[in-house]
Amino acid sequence: MKRLVAILLSILLIVSLAGCSIGTDGTKLNGDTVSTEATQAPDVDINKYKKDFNGMQDYLKELELISKKDGDKTEMQAELIGAKQGVRYKIDTTNFVEFYEFDVTATPDEAEKILTAFSNDETYKVLGIEDVKGVVSSSGKYAMLYVATSTYDYSDIIEEFSKF
Repeated sequence: MKRLVAILLSILLIVSLAGCSIGTDGTKLNGDTVSTEATQAPDVDINKYKKDFNGMQDYLKELELISKKDGDKTEMQAELIGAKQGVRYKIDTTNFVEFYEFDVTATPDEAEKILTAFSNDETYKVLGIEDVKGVVSSSGKYAMLYVATSTYDYSDIIEEFSKF
């Protein structure tokens, strides 16, 4: 008797799970089609953001290229590399991106070396981290840093960041 009850409960469980799954024609039971495409970034108008350090971050957050979570953002000691301010955003457990704002009218020597290296598409050793790669924004005021040996694809972030 116990065996029969166990078999019936197993069958009931399988049937109920099958009832919640996707049908063979690629639709859910309510008729909505299942999307297998990757989610596209939202359509965001860059002109509604200030052309400053915070506006750049807000724009990248709205595009979902960097995290909106406060816990994924860390204020950096920007003065160590000659910058006015800097932040690091955690992308996942091993990847991050950093943004720095520089005073283009009075750039310290260390900052000038970093910005020149990044403008020439070279890597640089920053604060003991080897192979740091970076991009300088179109205004020359901002730099984006990431580890060159990372397998993460930063191309979308670089493209949008460069507009500032």
